[in-house]
Amino acid sequence: MFAVIFKASVANFDDEYFQMADRMKKLAFEKYGCLDFVSVTEGNEEIAISYWETERQIHDWIQLQ
Repeated sequence: MFAVIFKASVANFDDEYFQMADRMKKLAFEKYGCLDFVSVTEGNEEIAISYWETERQIHDWIQLQ
């Protein structure tokens, strides 16, 4: 199992941000085989951890961005 950790400073948690984040998470599960995805925000900081079976799945998902 592999974990991908993202840390970001987000200037504005607006509708556009949440729509994009939801799209990426949905694709991670439905198309690329993500096993779990957890995120937490505090102030303007966000940390997200996703779990995968293979490095190939991660690579393919990251190519979306």
